[in-house]
Amino acid sequence: MRRQLNTKEEWFANTEEEANKIVEEAKEEFPDELIGHSIALKSNKAGEYYLVKLDVKYNTPAGIMESELSKDQQEDSEEWEDEKQETEEDGDKE
Repeated sequence: MRRQLNTKEEWFANTEEEANKIVEEAKEEFPDELIGHSIALKSNKAGEYYLVKLDVKYNTPAGIMESELSKDQQEDSEEWEDEKQETEEDGDKE
C-alpha cells in the first residue's frame, strides 16, 4: 500500500492580493491539512512577483496504520455477523 503523507506546493502570483487569495482558497479546501504557508516577494530581470508556498499534511504513518487496523476490525466484525446469520438460517431450515 502506498499513501501520500504530505506535499509542498509553490504558486506564482502577480500581486499580493492574488497571493493572499491562493492562501485563502487553500485554507478553505484543506482546513485541517494546511500546516503552513508563506508569501515571498521575489524579483528578477522581468520584474517583481509573489511566490506562495503551501505545506499540506494529509496523514501520519500512525494515522494510516490505525485507520487500516480499525477497517480490518470492522470487516472481521461484518464477516462474523454474516456467518452468524447463515448459521441461524440453517438452523431454521431443520
